[in-house]
Amino acid sequence: MKPNNSKIPRKLRRCLNISELRAQAKNALPTPIFDHIEGGSDDEVTLADNVSAFSKYYLTPRYCSGVDEIDTSTAVMGTKLDWPLIMAPWGGQALINRTGECGAARAAQNNDMVFCLSSFSSTPLEDVAAATDSDKIFQLQPARSKELMSDLIVRAKKAGYTALILTIDNPAHGNRERDIRSGFGIPPAFGLRSWLSVMLHPLWAFSMLGFSLRFANYDEHMRQPERDIEWLGGQLVNKLSWEDVSSLVQEWGGPFAVKGIVSKHDARKAVDAGATAVIVSNQGARHFDYAPSTLSALKEVVDEVGDEAEVIFDGGIRRGTDIIKALALGAKACMTARPFAYGMAAAGEAGVNRAADLLRSEFEKNMVFVGASSLDDVTEDLIRDRNV
Repeated sequence: MKPNNSKIPRKLRRCLNISELRAQAKNALPTPIFDHIEGGSDDEVTLADNVSAFSKYYLTPRYCSGVDEIDTSTAVMGTKLDWPLIMAPWGGQALINRTGECGAARAAQNNDMVFCLSSFSSTPLEDVAAATDSDKIFQLQPARSKELMSDLIVRAKKAGYTALILTIDNPAHGNRERDIRSGFGIPPAFGLRSWLSVMLHPLWAFSMLGFSLRFANYDEHMRQPERDIEWLGGQLVNKLSWEDVSSLVQEWGGPFAVKGIVSKHDARKAVDAGATAVIVSNQGARHFDYAPSTLSALKEVVDEVGDEAEVIFDGGIRRGTDIIKALALGAKACMTARPFAYGMAAAGEAGVNRAADLLRSEFEKNMVFVGASSLDDVTEDLIRDRNV
């Protein structure tokens, strides 16, 4: 069920694409918060490449195809999708807008999407599970403590999450220079310029009165003696092995995706460890720079494991045509986070709805242009390298 556009705030109706929604987000947030959403690591080369990689391909239109109605449904990780875009996990959503993860989950359901919840959510996973009656996926952050991971797995199962995503691509804290420069952190260490930016955004500042960002899924563990945010930070950077991944696959016992794959080597290791899906992702280039853009890595991964596991694409999606290009290169479905973060910053739940509606309408319209009546018609011969 698509949202009723007549209920969309006027400022959102003026946003005709994700780029314009991003501009609204930038205006709405203090610089330290926007930069935390927007930024990557080091020189942010991979961050830019994730987006620009799509411009390297043309899509070939097919006219007089007779396509009128289209079927965009598919299924991944045991879940039926009405269209092939999943709302990717990102942490601390209530810092962007107090609607937080529950609002994003409602927007996902309103737009026939599956919502993925981050381990670092600002709302307990049980509360998010109860916010809607649609399928949801839980993203597990590896931890040094197996007890910590097992606790989250048990809770996610009990709450009804239908699949598990294990993120593997942050074995060390990334060099997030924007955050260092602004003083973003928990607790924040803002300098004068950052505090001035907060004061120049009174609506956001007022909405945050009395709010203290927490990683709600770790509350019980943090209450134990001698455990603070530094302890948690140390827990969540760990040297995971493929044997550990295999153990977690067995412990979950259901649809299981490994996220953070940008090479056929790691794709093979993930499938051999028992993963039913691999997610081609570099986590928005937030931790490691000069990794391949996810679009450039996609076909290599598909060729290696596409017959054995579902390949899901993540990274840099800003247009409906981006989704078609990723599907044409072999992805079963796509996921993205930043467009929805922009929407949330701009107008909370309504903004997330707007981001989803923009991407879906572009995707469906351009499916007709390329003569695809279903996702089976989206094949590699639809795309052409612009440099050839």
